[in-house]
Amino acid sequence: MNEDKFFITTPIYYTNGIPHIGHSYSSIIADTIARYQKINGKKVKFSTWVDENSQKAIQKAEELGMEIMPYLDMMASKHKAVWDGLNIEYTDFIRTTEQRHRDLVQKVLKICRKRGDIYEWVYEWMYCIGCEAFKKDDDLIHIDKETGLKVERPVSGKTKAVCPDHLTEPQKIKEKNYFFRLSAYQDFLLDFYTKNPEFVVPQDRFNEVIAFVKRGLEDFSISRETNTFGIPLPHPPFDENQVAYVWFDALFNYVTVCKENQEWKDDSKFWPADLHIVGKDIIKFHAIYWPAMLKSAGYELPHQILTTWFFTVNGQKISKSLGNVIDPVEFSEKYSKDLLTLYLLSSFNIWQDWDFDEKQAIFTYNAKLANNLGNLVNRVVVLSLKLWWILKSSKDILNQVVNFPIWSEWSVTTNLKSVFINFYNNVKEWYENYNLKLILDESFSFLDKLNKFADEKQPWQMIKYESKQEETRDILFTIAEWLRQVGLALYPFFPEKIAEMFVKLGLEKYAERLEKWELEKLISEKPTFEIKEKWENLFNRIEIL
Repeated sequence: MNEDKFFITTPIYYTNGIPHIGHSYSSIIADTIARYQKINGKKVKFSTWVDENSQKAIQKAEELGMEIMPYLDMMASKHKAVWDGLNIEYTDFIRTTEQRHRDLVQKVLKICRKRGDIYEWVYEWMYCIGCEAFKKDDDLIHIDKETGLKVERPVSGKTKAVCPDHLTEPQKIKEKNYFFRLSAYQDFLLDFYTKNPEFVVPQDRFNEVIAFVKRGLEDFSISRETNTFGIPLPHPPFDENQVAYVWFDALFNYVTVCKENQEWKDDSKFWPADLHIVGKDIIKFHAIYWPAMLKSAGYELPHQILTTWFFTVNGQKISKSLGNVIDPVEFSEKYSKDLLTLYLLSSFNIWQDWDFDEKQAIFTYNAKLANNLGNLVNRVVVLSLKLWWILKSSKDILNQVVNFPIWSEWSVTTNLKSVFINFYNNVKEWYENYNLKLILDESFSFLDKLNKFADEKQPWQMIKYESKQEETRDILFTIAEWLRQVGLALYPFFPEKIAEMFVKLGLEKYAERLEKWELEKLISEKPTFEIKEKWENLFNRIEIL
């Protein structure tokens, strides 16, 4: 592993729709992790993409009366506009119709064929276009034809078997395809899982993957005979009338972006990926198909896969027909990107299903960003300006014994410096384990205590008395220094606002220094807070209508 690099990827985003708030969840997670790795000294590669070689894309283009490539160009532009509108700091945006990807997939197909891992077979199966996957009877549910409600048992003429995710009947397809010998990799996969016990996060999802493999693996189709659009199988050794099937095509985009290009020169050092972020509905393809495909093609396997869960909106599944699809860019422009990030990443752990509630999102923002963090910054700025103080660090202040009654968990023998170190050691561990919710929870917990500390000490009263001005200075310094430390922890979540906070506190060029990999240096640095002017509020409250 190259310790100086970090390669992270988002899930597969289909081109036939514009990303909604559910998609933005995965991308914001990836963006936050990527930003942390960057300020922590890593050369970061962060790829996101659109999967274009699919039957769904052809159908959508036909519905709109468009040729396929103009349609794909339009949709790729709309996808990029969403991520750019959310300030997602990706380094690579790849389309699976690109020539570089086509070349790589055809190369890989030849390698796997030569190894004997791909063979021809004529089959008759059920295929769900929505899932881009073949289905067995056990994969389907039965619904009443009239009501559309799920029933336990099929009734001839009154019920139909449908995909549980798309509620559509699979097509029955009979054709000659090429298949990948996944069954030959069962022992390899189980051995790999044993040697890499944290390959899939969380553990319960990994346990499901392992159990699935232990039940026995079946070979899967890697080509389609009836599709007219996609990456042609190379001839020879394949039938030139077939195109690569979506998963064998699409997944290799992760490798494609690690080829030489003008900006990064040699990107091969970034493979294997450090982290794939995927939804729980596609974990099988990433944790089972993908490692076997890579092994067959001669590539190293990725280090880890982080699985996200689903969320509903106001108790209902996200659906255009229900009218509850939320545009993440419009939502951010209406409120703020920080509100969206805070609510998505602090309400539930990444590996839990949950419900998105707009009013609760506003309440969370007001409580944590406006009333808590924003209020503290305003207090320090306003009070410091009353006496035009420069809050300088000193050995006495940083090493003073802490005896704040409200912080009962801090012993009287603990000094500020050791508390700062313990706090950030924990934050670093949580970032490395992708426990973003815990970072937010603990950061705002500290800020809550700091607000209580300010309420208890009442520096706005103390500055009225000349005899207490030195103590007031120490109190304001303590608050400012904690804001600085927590700001360093929260920067990957809210880069623009935390950079603004640093400026308000008189910490010049802090954001620039973070972007130059100076996080560790800044954590231990002795600060000077030169607060020179009153600013607008860092976060304004949002009224709940």
